[in-house]
Amino acid sequence: GDEMAKDLADATEAENTAIGLYEELMAAKTKEVETLQAQIEDKMARSGELAAKLAEMANDIEDTREALVADKKFLQELDEGCATKEKEWEVVK
Repeated sequence: GDEMAKDLADATEAENTAIGLYEELMAAKTKEVETLQAQIEDKMARSGELAAKLAEMANDIEDTREALVADKKFLQELDEGCATKEKEWEVVK
């Protein structure tokens, strides 16, 4: 009976040690998962911010292109106006 009681005590101690190790491992893994989840959420937020900035920059490029076309048209009109005025002044001289 003593041998059986000692075997039971040893088995119980081993089981309790295993349970303790399992609980420590689960706590560590849970903390690791929470940390990784926070990193994922942070990176997703940054990704969203970068997508918004990219869209804003694309709009800025389009606005700049439109302004360039308008500026070139204005320059052409100035060149034509100056040429006309030069001809008028040639006549006046």
